[in-house]
Amino acid sequence: MSSRRGLDPLVKAEGERTLSVGVKALRSVLGAAEAAGIDASALARAHGLAPEELRNPDFRLSYRRWIALWDDVVETAGDPGVGLRAAEALSIGHWDVMDYVVASSDTVGDAFQRFSRHFAVISTAVRHVLQVDHKEARLVREHVPGAAPHRVATEFGFANIVLRFRTLAATTWSPSLIQFRHPRCVELETYTRIFSCPIRFRAPGDAIVLPRAVLATPMKGAAPELCAVLERHAALVAQKLPPAQASLVERTRLALAHELHGGAPRLARVAKRLGLSARTLQRRLAEDGFPFRELLEKTREELALRYLEDPAIGLAEIGSLVGFSDVSAFYKAFRRWTGSTPGQLRERSVA
Repeated sequence: MSSRRGLDPLVKAEGERTLSVGVKALRSVLGAAEAAGIDASALARAHGLAPEELRNPDFRLSYRRWIALWDDVVETAGDPGVGLRAAEALSIGHWDVMDYVVASSDTVGDAFQRFSRHFAVISTAVRHVLQVDHKEARLVREHVPGAAPHRVATEFGFANIVLRFRTLAATTWSPSLIQFRHPRCVELETYTRIFSCPIRFRAPGDAIVLPRAVLATPMKGAAPELCAVLERHAALVAQKLPPAQASLVERTRLALAHELHGGAPRLARVAKRLGLSARTLQRRLAEDGFPFRELLEKTREELALRYLEDPAIGLAEIGSLVGFSDVSAFYKAFRRWTGSTPGQLRERSVA
């Protein structure tokens, strides 16, 4: 198996949408195996996974093989609840960029939106859709064509979401209901300990239901120790900006760097961060010779190149950090900026 570009043989060329999971999702299964008393190294070898692939932040495993891993762990451990227990054991920071993006959101609702927008970094086989009406909100788990729902993977995913969002919020909250399409296979006490709410099995679909008011719950904010890599790169941008002397262009670039974690920044939001109206910011930037869109593109390019220098950050994660929810769009933009794909440039720098 070749891992030169960090790709499973069943995963298509870089930048294309495929049914795959990122290496951190792969490590989470192996961690669950280790916690269950299974030799994770032997398990990885049995599934054709090389040690260098597990260390490669760009490696992606096909969704089918990821599910096969879960099935093997459940069967070997003899524990149908291994996915739930694995989620409880994962520390904040395991998901790295995703944990940072969620924690740095303004509210729980904002965090759910960011999580849904960037979930392809973790898996391209599943998407989460936030549905809101006048009384409640529902985070619905959907599978793309070709990806079948899997009980353990779904329970692992929902437990991760609830436990992490609860920990990273400024005040404790719980769902009003968890809906699973599958039947109960673990003692009810385990589900209620994790979710702290009623559980409905054999439901029409998989969803986390919560009161609409929970969406307004503030998040704590990302502590520096949550993701030291990203904080370090953000600091590199800030170093050039003496607060009193920084020009409007420089202050706008810093505001863009912060806003990019939530997706493509809007002019109005950046202007509000700077204490200006959108029209005033647009006019003053144009007068300085840096139209807003041009400055956004340049900031994205410079941050992408800076993140690319750090081998701990995967290429798909870099796309999320500079505001792209679609990996292929990030690759197209990167090629426009540099004439190369992110993978090609990283390979050359390593060589």
